[in-house]
Amino acid sequence: MKKFFRLFFGFIGACTVLMVLFLFVTDAGHQLRLTAAESILSSQHRQWAKYTLLSQDELDKILQDIQNPAYINSVINDGESVGESDNSKFTIKENEINIKLDTVERNVGKTNHFKGKVMTISNPKRVKLVSSQLKDHGEQIFVIAERAKALAAINASGFVDFEGHGNGGASTGVVIENGKIKNENPNQKDYVAGITSEGRLITGKYSANEMIALGVEQAAGFKPQLIVNGQKMITKGDGGLGIGPRTAIGQTAAGEIIFVVIDGRQIRSLGATLKDVQDLLYERGAVNAMCMDGGSSSSMYFNGENITIPSSKNNIPRYLPNIWAVIPEAGDTINVEYDGKSITSLTNIPS
Repeated sequence: MKKFFRLFFGFIGACTVLMVLFLFVTDAGHQLRLTAAESILSSQHRQWAKYTLLSQDELDKILQDIQNPAYINSVINDGESVGESDNSKFTIKENEINIKLDTVERNVGKTNHFKGKVMTISNPKRVKLVSSQLKDHGEQIFVIAERAKALAAINASGFVDFEGHGNGGASTGVVIENGKIKNENPNQKDYVAGITSEGRLITGKYSANEMIALGVEQAAGFKPQLIVNGQKMITKGDGGLGIGPRTAIGQTAAGEIIFVVIDGRQIRSLGATLKDVQDLLYERGAVNAMCMDGGSSSSMYFNGENITIPSSKNNIPRYLPNIWAVIPEAGDTINVEYDGKSITSLTNIPS
């Protein structure tokens, strides 16, 4: 028995030495620690990043890149697109909503895999921002969605989590709901995605007043941009935030809005990089796209159910300050295809 324990602990010791050598001597090990630090620093638990044992200079640079990503305003002040891909001339069928909902599952390299949902909505004018009605506290996605009579929804803005309880009460950045500015400083520029009265998605770094001047009626802030006027924003590396749960919103040249939610921090789905999400959107024709809040906030709701699995405690949907919601209007013709099957029994459909 003593010989067994000597061999066992010898084996454990050898494995530990090899792991330490891998992490602190090899380039691959250093990259693994960088990825871990990126994931931690982009979460609500930044204090844990020091345990990656990276230098403070490296941690400071990662955090700086997270807080100040490169951006391109998708339109300039006169409302014209900056690049070649102008999605302002699309045709929308006013009283029709066609939704294509797909389950996605991918293996990325040898070590990562993720699962999630991608939803394409034909009518961008039916996509609205809807906020929690509680004072200084968020609500879960299904609560906001059902009150708004939404057919589908994803989480939107980030929020300040003062005590780490995830109450979703204080949204960050620019927030505009039905043409009304909801954030405190309407002249403060920040990263934001907004939808105009014509259904056009605008992204970049704008103030709430600038967004209103561009005709934006719905807006929520987060970062970074993924695609601007047909141009991929992430051209080197994986985007610098590691892997994790992700939420994003995009728009095709035809005007369709695309929702993406990727599950993460679970055995069944480790999570996606920013580049993974960018590629999913680009493959589906997105010419403009931006991340919304990720991590434990990432959730998608459809037809009365939460159809993704959040990484929050016990997989219970987190409290959110607001959501992007698909809200049909009376007289709309609605067609839904979910993983190739037509769905005819729908909730929250006005008569």
